[in-house]
Amino acid sequence: MTRELSPIIWCAGVVVAVVLGLPLWQAQLNHHALSLELIPIGVLSVAVALSWRFRLSYHSYLGVLLLVAYPFQSPLTGLESYFVLGSNDLFLLLALNLWLLPRAPAQGGYLAGWFSWLIAQCWLLQNLSWDWLYPFVSSVLIETPMHYLFLLPAARYFSALIKGQHEALIPLLLGAMAWLVSSWPMPWPGSVLLYSGISGILLLVVFDGAYRLAFRDGLTGLPARRTLDGDLCHANGTVYVAMLDVDHFKQFNDAHGHTWGDLALRELAYKLRRVKGAKAYRYGGEEFTLVFRRASREEVEQALEGLRRAVEKHILVIPRLSHTRERTNVRAQVSISIGVAQRHGQHELIDSVLKRADRALYRAKEEGRNRIEWG
Repeated sequence: MTRELSPIIWCAGVVVAVVLGLPLWQAQLNHHALSLELIPIGVLSVAVALSWRFRLSYHSYLGVLLLVAYPFQSPLTGLESYFVLGSNDLFLLLALNLWLLPRAPAQGGYLAGWFSWLIAQCWLLQNLSWDWLYPFVSSVLIETPMHYLFLLPAARYFSALIKGQHEALIPLLLGAMAWLVSSWPMPWPGSVLLYSGISGILLLVVFDGAYRLAFRDGLTGLPARRTLDGDLCHANGTVYVAMLDVDHFKQFNDAHGHTWGDLALRELAYKLRRVKGAKAYRYGGEEFTLVFRRASREEVEQALEGLRRAVEKHILVIPRLSHTRERTNVRAQVSISIGVAQRHGQHELIDSVLKRADRALYRAKEEGRNRIEWG
């Protein structure tokens, strides 16, 4: 939950720092106006490049949008000779595209097309008159598009939240900060500093996304094998390592489909997170790892036996269509086999503990599955 809320904390910190420190910023930065106003462009360019490199398409398109919108906030970029957009036009450009951020892969051609589409919108907004809308639309809606910076990203966020997705929070937060940049009557360098904050937040989000790709399992959300290796390298004291495997998982997938197989793995990951005194990892495929620190053997045995029973009793209700097109429900269950080993003192290598736990897991599978074996 802390990781999910961290962008909110970052945004609040940037706003507070800019508002409270504005007199100090003005006194210190007057002689560095040009270099200061170029900072957001540099940070956004780095964010877009890293997003593209890590295949974070959502962040790539967002960075390009901010790169197009920022020069309208900085008179030193010389954009006035090409485009002259009023505040309302800029509000509309940001709001609509925060709402319409594409999900296509972050490939060079797609990013170039997105950039061209944004430039075309700038040209359209510069040359299009809104007078013809007044007989059909309330003047309040036309003359105050700043509110769209909240409403449209918020609509996208809550729509995604219903589907269990959380990444749409970032456009909502950056839309709110863009409203501050564009509408708050702050003296120089207030708007530039806020835009620098937006750029920095996007870069932090990109780094966070790259971390998740490297160290988190995309299906279950558990730490991945690389995280397990790093954590065990620094493990001290009494350590118990449990290797878990879903019994006959291939047959389950063949019988019910990969969608329900994925759901079964996510349900198991949820139960693993709730094991008292342990940290859960996805080792690979249908295999998971639990690491117990500062726990007694009795506590480990009780926790693992409770987990085994909980998995065994859990029933998945899978809807099916019969050959007569009648809808029926199939009740399915999975079980797990567990191998566990204790580290014998600080001198024993962690790899040795993992191997003993893995051998114990194979014994559990050979001796009938749905059981716990010690190695």
